[in-house]
Amino acid sequence: MILSLDPSSSVIGFAAFADSGSLVEGGLIEPEVRSAGSYWRIRSMAADLAAILDEFTPHVILIEWTKGKVGTRRHTGLGAGLAVYGAGIGSVANQCEAWAAGHQARVVPVLENTWTRGVPKASRQAAIAATIESYDASRDPGGDVADAIGMAQWWFKETLVRV
Repeated sequence: MILSLDPSSSVIGFAAFADSGSLVEGGLIEPEVRSAGSYWRIRSMAADLAAILDEFTPHVILIEWTKGKVGTRRHTGLGAGLAVYGAGIGSVANQCEAWAAGHQARVVPVLENTWTRGVPKASRQAAIAATIESYDASRDPGGDVADAIGMAQWWFKETLVRV
């Protein structure tokens, strides 16, 4: 099982894939209270991420990693500037590393610009909607699930080429 994560400080998109490359499940990890302070949002999502890790028991965990470009106007002003965004993805990485250490799994950080290759988020989301029948764009307003799916698809292609 491969688990792909598109983390932030306000929501985490995830996609679980079988080793064959077929999508098992995709969804959002959202905080209990979206308007809560950033610390509480991040903490709430980390707890839910732990349950997702236990449910899917991946042997590879992909985490979209930042190149440092998040501004405070994103996420409807919930304080998601670069520092808060970094705390969000750092929390996800720490949760995944701790889980992986006890489960013979590996965590693979993937720089956003490496896998997206500059394609706009709306275009990536439209491509996923056109190719993945079970994906429902109306339930993924920020394209976070689409990005988790897309990053995993990219990773499968990259690792197949190198094997």
